[in-house]
Amino acid sequence: MSTKGIRSNLYLVATFLLLAFPSLTRAQQQGPGPAAAPNFFDFLLRPKFITMLVIGAVALALLLTNRMNSRLKVLILLVSTFLYGLSANLGLKIFAGFSMHPSPICAATKSILYGFRMPMIVTLAVIIFLTLVGPKLFCSYVCPVGAIQELIAMLADKLQIRRRKPSFRLSQTFRVLIFIAFIFLSWTAIIHTVANNRIVALSLYDYINAFHGYEINLQPTLLDNLFHFLPFILTLVFAFFTYRPFCYFVCPIGLITNVIEQIGLFRVVKRKEACTDCQTCLAKAPCPAVAEILKEAVLVADCFACTVCTGNCPGSQLKFGVKRQKPDNPTA
Repeated sequence: MSTKGIRSNLYLVATFLLLAFPSLTRAQQQGPGPAAAPNFFDFLLRPKFITMLVIGAVALALLLTNRMNSRLKVLILLVSTFLYGLSANLGLKIFAGFSMHPSPICAATKSILYGFRMPMIVTLAVIIFLTLVGPKLFCSYVCPVGAIQELIAMLADKLQIRRRKPSFRLSQTFRVLIFIAFIFLSWTAIIHTVANNRIVALSLYDYINAFHGYEINLQPTLLDNLFHFLPFILTLVFAFFTYRPFCYFVCPIGLITNVIEQIGLFRVVKRKEACTDCQTCLAKAPCPAVAEILKEAVLVADCFACTVCTGNCPGSQLKFGVKRQKPDNPTA
């Protein structure tokens, strides 16, 4: 990826942080109410976040030891889909705290609009931590929308459905434009509702949030139900024909984690001295990240640790590990 592209992504994340900072400051200045509100660790130690960290750790261990096979991968993805997507609809007390409220998208976007609240802070902290540790571990193996898309991709391969591989430049342009539109429409209150005789800005992502599809509660009207479930349904349909469409084209968390994963501890790395440049991994991989990994680019496209490239490398020249630093003086 070009230097211009790197700067654009860094500027975007910097913009997010600058927009979020005033909201965070306001939340901190408000101080505790009459009763002490739950603090960061009160939320972090809840079963939902503990299991997220455990799933991320298990997935990372399997990736690093080269033991992540299709059966284990499907099992982990099904567990995440159930726990964080479906379980809250069962009405069982044991799963009451596992619903995605706030969803990762709301944790990022509504924090900008309405100020950081502790559930949002903890959600973002878990996402960022798992991204810093491994190859987008939250998006890869914990996120229920990401998990269901990965399962569909695996099913599409089994059914031999030919999927398109859009360029990263195209998908990134869509994600950036949606995020810019969100900032403009929300902060100018062009998309808004009226509450208590005042205009309240709404998020553009409320209309394209696939996470809403896991909330199995019928809306008052047919049109409301359409807006509620359509993003999720479209995500499932398009996932048969392109890899993780919601992640690459829509999700603002994907924008943020794509920058963060560049400094992640573990990732797919190339054994340069042994690679024969056979391009098998590039042909088999569903994502656009492999081409940049082979070139050892500074910034690569989103890697979701699908193991397709590492599993199809004839000599195991691609593996999960720590990226080696290039020497300052290559001739030394």
